[in-house]
Formats: sequence, C-alpha cells, structure tokens
Amino acid sequence: MQRLLFLFSICMAFGSISQAQMRYALDSASILMGDQTTLTISHTQVYPSADQLTNNGIVAVGQWFDTVETSGKQEIVQRTALTSFDTGSHWLHITEQDSVLLMVRDVPNVDTTAAIMDIADIMNEPYTFWEIFRWILLGIGIIVLVVAAIYVLRRIRNKQPIIQLPKAPPLPPHVQALNALEALRLRQLWQQGKTKEYHTELTDILRQYLADEFQIQSSEMTTDQTLDAIADAHVGDSNTTALLQRILQTADMVKFAKSEPLPYEHDKSMSDAVEWVNLLSKDSNTSVDNNV
Repeated sequence: MQRLLFLFSICMAFGSISQAQMRYALDSASILMGDQTTLTISHTQVYPSADQLTNNGIVAVGQWFDTVETSGKQEIVQRTALTSFDTGSHWLHITEQDSVLLMVRDVPNVDTTAAIMDIADIMNEPYTFWEIFRWILLGIGIIVLVVAAIYVLRRIRNKQPIIQLPKAPPLPPHVQALNALEALRLRQLWQQGKTKEYHTELTDILRQYLADEFQIQSSEMTTDQTLDAIADAHVGDSNTTALLQRILQTADMVKFAKSEPLPYEHDKSMSDAVEWVNLLSKDSNTSVDNNV
C-alpha cells in the first residue's frame, strides 16, 4: 500500500512538472475589435484545440504547428489565430490553471455621414442602332407569323391545301391523243357490243387533237367539212387525209346507218388513228424546226 502511494506521488509530481513547463504568450495583448492576435504555446505534450480556445468572447479562427529552434534544439510550437468582436477585458482560458488576458478595444469613432451618400438616379443610356434594329426585326417577325396563321386558317376552312404545288406542264397534244386512244383500246367497248360508243369516242379524240394542235374546231363539223378545213389549213398530206377520211366514214356508217363493221375494221380504225396522229405530230415538229 505504501508502495502504491509512493508511485502515485511520483506521477503527480511529474504531471505538475510537465504542466508547469507549458509556455504561452500572445503576440499582442491588446487589439482592436475584429483584429487578430496569435497565441503561441510550447513546452507541453498536450495542446488545446481551437474549440477549447474559443471561450469567454474570444474566437479561434485558425490553428497550425510550427517548428522553431531554441538553443540549438528544434521544438514544436502551436500557434492559434484569435479574434474578438466584444470590447473589454477577456480572460482566455488555456487550461484549467492557465489563462491570459486579452484587451479588445473599440474602433475609434468614424463619421459615416461622409462615406454614405444618397443613391444616384438611374442613368438612361441612349439606344444603339442594333437595339432599335432588333425591335424592328421582332415586329416584322410577329407580323409575318400573324399573316401566316391567317393564311393557314383560311386554307383549312376552305378545305384547300396549305401549300399549293405548281402544276405539271401539260402534255403535248399528240401525246394526249395517243394516251386517250390507248385507254379507249383497253376498255374493249366494241368487244362488249358497244360499237357506236367506240367509234364516237375514237373520232372525238381525233377531233380534239385537231383543235389542240392545229386550232381546227371540228367537233361540230361533218366529215366533209372537217376534211375541207384540213385542206384549207394545209395540215398533212394526201396520205394522212385518206387515213382520217376512212376513220370518219366508218364512224358515220356506224352512227347514222347503224352499220356493223367486221371485227378487223374496228382494229383497223384504231391503228389508222394512231398512225394518223404520229404522222401529223412528225409533220408539226418538222414545221416548227424549219420555222426556227
């Protein structure tokens, strides 16, 4: 028991010696409110933290360790930056037994009226060209959008296409005539007993070709009147005139005399009509080339 008491006394003595060796000092014991001073602590094994040094109106704002050389030996010291915003005397508690006094002075009176001025009025900058031009473009864009919307609504209300595509150029008269003859052939009217309809449509196609290509309005003319008009207009030659005469006379026999041509005569009228259109189209193109 006496031995334990002896060891405890030795430990307490060493602790007192170790604690008594702590050294601490402030760079400045008097500062202005908001300024900083540095606390330096050395010769200790246990250093207080920044939180522990924040007490009694004093705030630790930074903490670091330095190595200094004393009497040819290097030792580690702790430095803590301190500040305070409360004027007066403040005891900074470092440990339970150690404290240091810090004086915090108030900032001298400052005439703030000389530094504070009335708020200046808003300055109106002149408009630049690009700023005005931008507003003009915006106005034009709005007008274009309104006009486009009105146009689209009208087209929709009238059930018209919004975009009107350009129409394809019309086919040459001889191409239209040949297409119409081919469509008539495929319908096979005379094979169905519709002989009159077949020859009537065939001659109507040829008369329409004369009107489109040579401006000869033969739709209300008789066969003889049509042939005379062709001769007066110098359209074709004797061969083409003979082809047309045979076609028209066959159609007249069917329509007015109620004649019933033989099957080959129906096909003959169709082939003669195709040949007649082809011959006249070649003569017409040749005539145009010569005029040029």
